[in-house]
Amino acid sequence: METHIATIINDLTKLGHEVLLYTASISPSVLSQINRNRFKSLKWSDTAIEVIKNFNPDIIHAHPFTAIIKGKEIAVKLDKPLIVTMHGIYDFGFDDSPLGNEISGHVKRIIAVDFRVALYLLNNVVEPEKISIIRNGINFDLFHPKRKDRQKAVSMGLDPDLFTISIISRFDDDKEKPIIQFLRCLPELANSSGGLNVLIIGDGGKMKDVKTAIPRIIPNGGRVKLLGWQDNVSEFYSLSDLVLGSGRVALEALACKVPVYAMWDGFGELITKHNHDAVMSGITFKQLSDSTLVHNLSAILKNKDLLSQSAHESYELVRKNYDSKKIANQLIRIYEQYCQ
Repeated sequence: METHIATIINDLTKLGHEVLLYTASISPSVLSQINRNRFKSLKWSDTAIEVIKNFNPDIIHAHPFTAIIKGKEIAVKLDKPLIVTMHGIYDFGFDDSPLGNEISGHVKRIIAVDFRVALYLLNNVVEPEKISIIRNGINFDLFHPKRKDRQKAVSMGLDPDLFTISIISRFDDDKEKPIIQFLRCLPELANSSGGLNVLIIGDGGKMKDVKTAIPRIIPNGGRVKLLGWQDNVSEFYSLSDLVLGSGRVALEALACKVPVYAMWDGFGELITKHNHDAVMSGITFKQLSDSTLVHNLSAILKNKDLLSQSAHESYELVRKNYDSKKIANQLIRIYEQYCQ
């Protein structure tokens, strides 16, 4: 969500719009992604309302949880329209409760980032007629196909001739469980595939559990590199033959023309143009036995034509539907409906 917000801010300011980011906190790594032109940031405080009033926004755009409450308070005090984007399966601020009814009455539009979120909201919010879908956007200046960097692979201690799988996720909220399962299956998978390099990128409270799960020996000269948090993940996509991930990770990898096997709180499928929406909406995710996971991945790793086709077709689909510049213009068209 943080990266999505940073991307949208950059696209809006490039178009000449002024943006004030009002937030409880922001990590330096996320803040560094934001272009400083036409942009200001402000931390939550009791006196911030005067700064926001002087900024004189045309619209208030809030994101989930406490930010929705803050956004509603500012919108009421300044008599400004309120838009909210919902990123996941929750209805906080819009459910049929005293708080939900109060906030919903002040919101002009509820934006869902995908069909799964939209369907959940349609079944749960007080005013479902306010729901629209605008996808999360990808900055194709940052994420685009690159030639595989064999020299970098060697410098990292990898065998550039082996198939490389990258896993990018957060190690919390059960998202670490499929990573640990994959690592448990890795020796058998590497044995059947002639060796594998594995890059694991991410951070979280279950980092120790992920680290402990890394097998000591991987057949056929394979290596596992636990890289932790990385600001510039695009360079690791360029090392990858397959990415395991979901959501924004999947979109970024596909924008780099790297095939994706969906992984979240379970495993999905190899993403193709035919199952894209089902996978991105979480419909295909399920718990797999170790033997089924090894069987599924082994079949995919051996099918080079399928991987190439998946990468090419998915890349074209993502380029068409997830360009952040187009997403910014979709937002602006909504803003213009409510600006005074």
